[in-house]
Amino acid sequence: MAAARGAGLLLLLTAVATAVAVAARLAGSAEPPEGSPLYLPVVLDTGLYVLAGAARAVSGLALLAGAALLRRAMPTATGVAVAVAAALLAISGIVTAVSGACMLALAAGLPETAAAAAYAGPVPGWAEPLNAARSITGKAGFTLAGLGLVALAPAQWRTGGRLKIGAAAGAIIGVAMLFIWVDAATVMHRVSGIAFLLWLIVAGLWLVAGRLRTPAASGTTAASPAYRRT
Repeated sequence: MAAARGAGLLLLLTAVATAVAVAARLAGSAEPPEGSPLYLPVVLDTGLYVLAGAARAVSGLALLAGAALLRRAMPTATGVAVAVAAALLAISGIVTAVSGACMLALAAGLPETAAAAAYAGPVPGWAEPLNAARSITGKAGFTLAGLGLVALAPAQWRTGGRLKIGAAAGAIIGVAMLFIWVDAATVMHRVSGIAFLLWLIVAGLWLVAGRLRTPAASGTTAASPAYRRT
């Protein structure tokens, strides 16, 4: 149970750090103005942008550690699905942490600008490739987390009870998260991001509360986050 509760706390930390990262990034930076020759974030407040990068890195590392503890908490009988889901979430954490590190490096190299409309160089030559890496790793981390939710759904469904609701919700959220690569799906990005945060919070609270089920003697498969049957 210690591993399950530890995993729950780390999932909650992932949710908090992710929320801080998004809020700080939105407040501390802006998209480049239309027609700008450089596709780089406009840093309106260096301190907030640093906070955003650090929080993103923390969220990734917390998800990595949480996924590792989650896998340890799962009995062998949970099968391949949980192992694959935990691996995907762990890799997502690593990639997300790299994205946060890219943001920290950008904060050190990009000039602070009073307003997006006043955005202008000069900027270091490495800034654009690093920003591309930040964007790609950020989207990849989100995608891998979505795939992790989809991979977890079958094991949750087989467990039955309230977990069937969690399985369906997780699968829908996970599929929606894959649209992060579609630039036109801005509304879906926001909805899926909020839904993933809610998933992390619900999963974390259930694990901390000690609601993880173990397989019954009859061979019932368990998964996490798990709910006791009612």
